[in-house]
Amino acid sequence: MKMKHIPNMLTIARIFLTLSLVLSRFFPYAFPAMGVISFTIYCIAGFTDMIDGPLARRIKDGKSKIGTELDSFADMLLVIIAIFFLLPAMIDGGAWGWFWPVVLIALAFKIISASLSGLIKHGSVQFTHTVANKFLAFLLFSSPIMYFIFYRSMGRVPIVVNLYITFAISFVFVATIEEALINLMLKKPNPNIRGIWKVREANRDQA
Repeated sequence: MKMKHIPNMLTIARIFLTLSLVLSRFFPYAFPAMGVISFTIYCIAGFTDMIDGPLARRIKDGKSKIGTELDSFADMLLVIIAIFFLLPAMIDGGAWGWFWPVVLIALAFKIISASLSGLIKHGSVQFTHTVANKFLAFLLFSSPIMYFIFYRSMGRVPIVVNLYITFAISFVFVATIEEALINLMLKKPNPNIRGIWKVREANRDQA
C-alpha cells in the first residue's frame, strides 16, 4: 500500500468503527452503561479523525478531493451516530434532558447552513475544515468521554459535565455561522480554509 493512501484508509476505518457503534449499542457492554467495548471503539474512531488530516498534509500526494469529502462524511457520520445512539444513553445516565431536541436543532442548522450557503455561492454543498470546526469536533467528541469518566467513577453526572456539553452545543452555532460566511465570501470553494480571516488571502490566491 502506498503511503499516500494511509490517510484515506484511516478515514474509511473511522466510518466502519462508527457504524460498529450501532451494533455495540445492542450488546450488554454498550451504552447506557457506556461499557469498555463501546468506549474503546468510540475513542479509536475519534483518534483516526485526529491523525488522518495531519498525515494527509505531511505525506506526499496525501491530500485529495475524495479524501476531503470522505473526511467530511466520516465526521458527520460520527456526530449523527453519537446523537442518536450515545446521547440518549447519556441522558438516561443523568445528562440534561433538553440536550436531545437542541442538539437535533443544531445538527439541522449546520446541515442546512452548509447546504444553502454552498449551493447559493458555489452550486454544491460545502463543509469546511476550519479551526472552529475542528475545535467543535473536539468538543463534541470529548463530551461522551467526560460522561464516561465521571459516570463510571462517581455513578452520576456532575454539573460540570452538563455545562461542558452545553458549551459544545452552543459552539455548533458559532462554527456554523462562520462556515456559512466563509462559503458566501469565497470566490471559489476551499474546504481546507482555516478560518474567516483567511478568506481575503484565499480569494487573492485564486484570482
